[in-house]
Amino acid sequence: RTRDLGGVMSELPFKRAADVEGEYRIPPRTSKLLLAPKFGGVENVSMGMNICEVGSMIPDHKHDDSEEVLFLISGKAKIVIDGVGEWEIGPETAFYSPKGITHRVENIGDEPLRIVWVYSPPLPAHME
Repeated sequence: RTRDLGGVMSELPFKRAADVEGEYRIPPRTSKLLLAPKFGGVENVSMGMNICEVGSMIPDHKHDDSEEVLFLISGKAKIVIDGVGEWEIGPETAFYSPKGITHRVENIGDEPLRIVWVYSPPLPAHME
Protein backbone atom coordinates (compact mmCIF):
# COMPACT_ATOMS: atom_id res chain seq x y z
CA ARG A 1 0.00 0.00 0.00
CA THR A 2 1.34 3.44 -0.88
CA ARG A 3 0.48 6.97 0.03
CA ASP A 4 0.81 9.75 -2.53
CA LEU A 5 3.18 12.38 -1.15
CA GLY A 6 2.58 14.96 -3.85
CA GLY A 7 3.84 12.65 -6.57
CA VAL A 8 7.03 11.83 -4.66
CA MET A 9 6.00 8.29 -3.71
CA SER A 10 3.09 7.32 -5.89
CA GLU A 11 4.81 3.95 -6.50
CA LEU A 12 6.09 1.40 -4.00
CA PRO A 13 9.52 2.45 -2.66
CA PHE A 14 11.01 -1.00 -3.34
CA LYS A 15 11.35 -3.64 -6.02
CA ARG A 16 12.04 -7.33 -5.43
CA ALA A 17 14.78 -8.67 -7.71
CA ALA A 18 12.84 -11.95 -7.97
CA ASP A 19 9.98 -10.02 -9.61
CA VAL A 20 12.22 -8.67 -12.42
CA GLU A 21 12.92 -11.01 -15.33
CA GLY A 22 16.03 -9.14 -16.45
CA GLU A 23 17.93 -9.22 -19.71
CA TYR A 24 19.99 -12.26 -20.66
CA ARG A 25 23.35 -11.28 -22.15
CA ILE A 26 26.44 -12.89 -23.63
CA PRO A 27 28.85 -13.81 -22.01
CA PRO A 28 26.18 -15.70 -20.03
CA ARG A 29 24.67 -13.46 -17.38
CA THR A 30 21.39 -11.82 -16.48
CA SER A 31 21.21 -8.09 -15.83
CA LYS A 32 18.27 -6.69 -13.84
CA LEU A 33 17.52 -2.97 -13.70
CA LEU A 34 15.70 -2.50 -10.40
CA LEU A 35 15.54 1.23 -9.64
CA ALA A 36 15.95 3.98 -12.24
CA PRO A 37 14.58 7.39 -13.19
CA LYS A 38 12.64 5.82 -16.07
CA PHE A 39 10.59 3.89 -13.50
CA GLY A 40 10.05 6.91 -11.23
CA GLY A 41 10.97 7.36 -7.58
CA VAL A 42 14.69 8.10 -8.07
CA GLU A 43 16.33 10.84 -10.11
CA ASN A 44 20.11 10.76 -9.70
CA VAL A 45 21.00 7.06 -9.37
CA SER A 46 20.14 3.72 -10.91
CA MET A 47 20.50 0.35 -9.24
CA GLY A 48 20.37 -3.23 -10.41
CA MET A 49 22.05 -6.57 -10.21
CA ASN A 50 23.88 -9.04 -12.39
CA ILE A 51 23.91 -12.79 -12.00
CA CYS A 52 26.95 -14.18 -13.85
CA GLU A 53 27.09 -17.87 -14.62
CA VAL A 54 30.09 -20.00 -13.58
CA GLY A 55 33.01 -19.24 -15.90
CA SER A 56 31.32 -16.12 -17.28
CA MET A 57 31.97 -12.42 -16.80
CA ILE A 58 30.80 -8.87 -17.16
CA PRO A 59 33.11 -8.09 -20.11
CA ASP A 60 35.38 -5.08 -20.62
CA HIS A 61 33.41 -1.83 -20.63
CA LYS A 62 33.58 1.71 -19.27
CA HIS A 63 31.26 4.50 -18.25
CA ASP A 64 32.57 7.89 -19.34
CA ASP A 65 30.02 9.96 -17.43
CA SER A 66 28.98 7.81 -14.46
CA GLU A 67 30.56 6.44 -11.32
CA GLU A 68 29.79 2.78 -10.59
CA VAL A 69 29.85 1.17 -7.17
CA LEU A 70 29.23 -2.55 -6.75
CA PHE A 71 28.62 -5.07 -4.00
CA LEU A 72 29.42 -8.76 -4.43
CA ILE A 73 26.69 -10.65 -2.61
CA SER A 74 27.90 -14.16 -3.37
CA GLY A 75 30.50 -15.98 -5.43
CA LYS A 76 34.18 -15.38 -6.11
CA ALA A 77 35.27 -12.73 -8.60
CA LYS A 78 38.33 -11.28 -10.23
CA ILE A 79 38.00 -7.58 -10.89
CA VAL A 80 40.27 -6.09 -13.55
CA ILE A 81 40.71 -2.33 -13.98
CA ASP A 82 42.85 -1.38 -16.99
CA GLY A 83 46.12 0.25 -16.03
CA VAL A 84 45.36 -0.09 -12.32
CA GLY A 85 45.38 -3.79 -11.39
CA GLU A 86 43.42 -6.96 -10.78
CA TRP A 87 42.17 -8.49 -7.55
CA GLU A 88 40.32 -11.59 -6.38
CA ILE A 89 37.41 -10.83 -4.06
CA GLY A 90 34.80 -12.84 -2.21
CA PRO A 91 31.28 -12.41 -0.85
CA GLU A 92 30.15 -9.27 0.93
CA THR A 93 32.77 -7.05 -0.69
CA ALA A 94 32.12 -3.52 -1.98
CA PHE A 95 34.16 -2.21 -4.90
CA TYR A 96 34.04 0.49 -7.57
CA SER A 97 35.08 1.16 -11.11
CA PRO A 98 36.56 4.58 -11.84
CA LYS A 99 34.76 6.82 -14.30
CA GLY A 100 36.10 6.47 -17.85
CA ILE A 101 38.36 3.45 -17.13
CA THR A 102 37.82 0.07 -18.82
CA HIS A 103 37.02 -2.69 -16.34
CA ARG A 104 35.53 -6.19 -16.10
CA VAL A 105 34.34 -8.68 -13.50
CA GLU A 106 35.10 -12.39 -14.00
CA ASN A 107 33.41 -15.26 -12.20
CA ILE A 108 36.31 -17.41 -10.98
CA GLY A 109 34.30 -19.48 -8.52
CA ASP A 110 32.08 -22.54 -8.64
CA GLU A 111 28.73 -20.76 -8.17
CA PRO A 112 26.95 -17.86 -9.90
CA LEU A 113 28.15 -14.35 -9.03
CA ARG A 114 25.44 -12.13 -7.57
CA ILE A 115 26.46 -8.48 -7.84
CA VAL A 116 24.49 -5.34 -7.00
CA TRP A 117 25.51 -2.19 -8.90
CA VAL A 118 24.69 1.51 -8.64
CA TYR A 119 25.39 4.25 -11.21
CA SER A 120 25.49 7.95 -10.48
CA PRO A 121 24.37 9.68 -12.54
CA PRO A 122 22.26 6.93 -14.13
CA LEU A 123 23.30 5.60 -17.51
CA PRO A 124 21.39 7.21 -20.41
CA ALA A 125 19.45 3.95 -21.00
CA HIS A 126 18.20 4.17 -17.40
CA MET A 127 16.72 7.63 -17.92
CA GLU A 128 14.11 7.06 -20.62
